[in-house]
Amino acid sequence: MNNQTIYYRPLPPKPATLLVLERGKKVKVIPLQGNMTLGRVSADVVNDIALGSGIVSRNHGQFIYEDSEGVYYYRDNNSLNGTFYNGVKLEKLNDRGTRAVKLTDGDILRIDCDNLMNPRSDAVVLVYSTKFSVNETWHRYDLYDKNMVKIGRNITDGISLTDFMASRNHAVLNRADDRWVVSDCGSVNGLAVNRNVIQNSYPLNVFDVINIANTTLIYLGNEIIFNEVHINVEKQDYSKRSVVMGVNINEVKVRKFNSLGKKTLLSNINLDVESGDFVLILGGAGAGKTTFIKSLMGSIKRSGSFNGQIMFDNMDLYRNFKMLKHKIGLVPQFSTTRDNDTVYNTIMDAANIKLLGEYSKDEIKKRVEDIIKRMMLTSLTNNLIKNLSGGQKKRVEVAIQAIGDQEVFVLDEPDSGMDYATRVDLMGNLKSCTETGGVVMVISHSPDDAASMFTKVIVLAKSQRDEVGRLAYYGDVQNAYSFFGVQKLSDIVMEINYEGGKGRADEFIDKFEKTRRG
Repeated sequence: MNNQTIYYRPLPPKPATLLVLERGKKVKVIPLQGNMTLGRVSADVVNDIALGSGIVSRNHGQFIYEDSEGVYYYRDNNSLNGTFYNGVKLEKLNDRGTRAVKLTDGDILRIDCDNLMNPRSDAVVLVYSTKFSVNETWHRYDLYDKNMVKIGRNITDGISLTDFMASRNHAVLNRADDRWVVSDCGSVNGLAVNRNVIQNSYPLNVFDVINIANTTLIYLGNEIIFNEVHINVEKQDYSKRSVVMGVNINEVKVRKFNSLGKKTLLSNINLDVESGDFVLILGGAGAGKTTFIKSLMGSIKRSGSFNGQIMFDNMDLYRNFKMLKHKIGLVPQFSTTRDNDTVYNTIMDAANIKLLGEYSKDEIKKRVEDIIKRMMLTSLTNNLIKNLSGGQKKRVEVAIQAIGDQEVFVLDEPDSGMDYATRVDLMGNLKSCTETGGVVMVISHSPDDAASMFTKVIVLAKSQRDEVGRLAYYGDVQNAYSFFGVQKLSDIVMEINYEGGKGRADEFIDKFEKTRRG
């Protein structure tokens, strides 16, 4: 058995960007591509990221890619003015520089004077993100000589957002004693400042980051910068993936039958799901596949039952459910569509129900047209549901979920009871839903029919030691064959099952844990 070629080997650097803000200059988005140096534009020093500000040293700092973790770090090279990391100045560690800090979405690096409340005119701010695109359009909104500014979707008298998930009257900025305060106006999806959900109002500090649905706004004291958000209807370059969902499940418990005690069902499941992934979920008997799906959906009760995090945009689904609930959708196992409706009318009816009250007829029509393009249903628009294949029907049901801006779609045994040809057609249609950057995750008991279509496979196994479901593998399909020493995906379940199988669950749980630790 070849135990070397498994998923947790060094990988190419994951896509990440820096939003670069220099006063008086155009907003720039710079892609990070492995180890890169940061410094001032100079004739005698060439830097990967060159800045024009005079307070930036020629050899100011560096970005370091750690391939074993798949993350970026930043270190200041003991520069003259130093670097602030999320408002705290990095301190010298040794002659080489400061301690390297791990970067996560939304982290802010700042080169400035020591009084951050009174920033220098030549201060520089860099915002780290795995979400920003180099092709993204950014706008500036001048706050000078204003006392109140509205923020909402497609408004004419304030900060107008293109984000479909923003409310028309989402938030407002008010000047109070020379300080700006942001308030939620009873929006549908809420707002956050520096990744913390704001219930009412929040006094802003310079370089605070405001999140409204998929829009990022950064407060610069005298102006707000924000990005345009549009639904993606084009096929994605799979070499430039970003992490859509981070799964960190420490423990999931349920109450025992006729007992005050609780039984642990899942433990120690950590993985990242990337844009464009088509993920197969495999598991032996009692391994917790259904519990795993419920955990992803945010539907496990928080009262001691769920311990962990489901992360979207570096925010926890369980703590910020109002803001993130639209990110993931469960597609029903059995069809809820009407046979004699067209594809267009089916999706339009769903949109009219889901978007009633908050959106105009023109906005709903545009949304439906965008979703049809995103789910590659254009050629089927006028077809009756009854004339679609099983796979095409399921793609329509995914489109219905996508009306609410879902990025991750979960299906529990969608191929149950189908013959071979219908199963292959179904999986091919679901695979096509990922081509514009979405994620589809499925539980299937006939995985070999579509083995070549899956980009990743999750294997859950029930440990004999404590009867708890754990992660036995996460990676690509070809490496799964090598890891388990099998030639078919269905044989993996036989290897790990200890009821009617070979009972090797703990062996592979331990092997995978050792592998991911290096």
